[in-house]
Amino acid sequence: MINIKVKEVAEILKARLIGNNYDKYIKGVSIDSRKVTEGSLFIPIKGMTVDGHSFINEAIKKGAAATLWNKDKPNPPSDIPVILVDDTLKGLQELAGSYRKGLKAKIVGITGSNGKTSTKDITAAILSNKYKTQKTMGNYNTEIGVPFTLLSLDEDCEVAVIEMGMERKGEIDFLTNLVQPDIGIITSLGLVHIDNFPSIEEIAKAKFEIVNGIKDKGLFIYYGDDELIEETVKNTEIKKDIRKQTFGNRETNTIWLKEFEESLEGIKIKISDESFDQLKIDILGKHQALNAMAGILAAKELGMNSKEISQGLSKIEKTGLRNEIIRINNCNILNDCYKSNPVSIDAALNIFKLFNSEKKVVVLGDMLGYRDMSYKIHYRVGKSLSNYKIDQLITIGQEAKAIGKGARENTNIESIVEFDSKEEATLYLKKYIEEDCTILIKGSRFLQLEYIANKLKEWENEN
Repeated sequence: MINIKVKEVAEILKARLIGNNYDKYIKGVSIDSRKVTEGSLFIPIKGMTVDGHSFINEAIKKGAAATLWNKDKPNPPSDIPVILVDDTLKGLQELAGSYRKGLKAKIVGITGSNGKTSTKDITAAILSNKYKTQKTMGNYNTEIGVPFTLLSLDEDCEVAVIEMGMERKGEIDFLTNLVQPDIGIITSLGLVHIDNFPSIEEIAKAKFEIVNGIKDKGLFIYYGDDELIEETVKNTEIKKDIRKQTFGNRETNTIWLKEFEESLEGIKIKISDESFDQLKIDILGKHQALNAMAGILAAKELGMNSKEISQGLSKIEKTGLRNEIIRINNCNILNDCYKSNPVSIDAALNIFKLFNSEKKVVVLGDMLGYRDMSYKIHYRVGKSLSNYKIDQLITIGQEAKAIGKGARENTNIESIVEFDSKEEATLYLKKYIEEDCTILIKGSRFLQLEYIANKLKEWENEN
């Protein structure tokens, strides 16, 4: 993590200092007063509903060595050095940009509509088998999270894997130029955040902003089976010295998937690169085989051989709320509630098929961000459930009622129940924790449907 004198931070930001002890070293940064560590630089961010400046006293009590402070905010603290800036968020970003320029680490930048977090976890696991590797923790993939991640990298970090999220045009452009990746990866494209874009083609253009920041002579890796991606590649101006490699199912890709096996123990794959034997990976879903191939290409670019890569694939530390299997008595819960869209629902349902239970229950919440397309998209999801064995469908939220309608009119699901809240649905599901059943839980992050699994687990422990 960043280790620098207070006065040097002020010099980088061209900011005025007040207080004293400017030669004090700060070690790391904190953007949440609850997570301040001894000697860190506290950077309070003003959000839509919460202003971090209000928590300065808590930050000081926990050991903050100094703080950034918006000039227009009254009552700066007097017991630690204060660095006055016009905007603490911009200060965070500028400091991260400066720190990035001094790092010797190779950086892999990842974006995509689906699969970017899993690809991050897989790629970091592979690379950690040879290099000191760090990665984006949790979902710190925004204009706040990415600079925080950069400042959290150790000075002797050899490789970093940075996830970059997007809601609007221009965000990936900003993040990629901040990160300056040596390797850029696009995992997929889809109708995510369509409420902020006029079309999926515009989403594609926004995702492809990642190439703007890739370093000279760097590598651009993308999913080669997607016609929209291929079309966007043709229409995107990419620096001539940026090389391109692809992964997918088609033999036209740089590497492609030749064989695939799956069980609840994980997946086994064979890829076109003959230097690899069958690869065994402790993750679920065919989409994860594709994500793994993106990581393999990145690792080969950074000098790893097939043996090192194969060993690295056994070390995956998965980010939570994605295809977690929680067992409560005879009941299995497939907890996949980090986000929800038609592609990720289909992927989750294909994993759901692997469970052999007497009763199979699917819980689907609202998919947010689809504007006037919402009803049609939710209805299509309900219609598509005809492809799966489902005994009961439970929907949560107003938008998800269209899933129920699509299922009623197009499937043989015997029981379809609708709830307005996750609390009501959880009370209904309580009866299943004693049964031989599997429950899939899927919904947009805003709904925080992990509440269901957590509550059911809590009730089990009470019995």
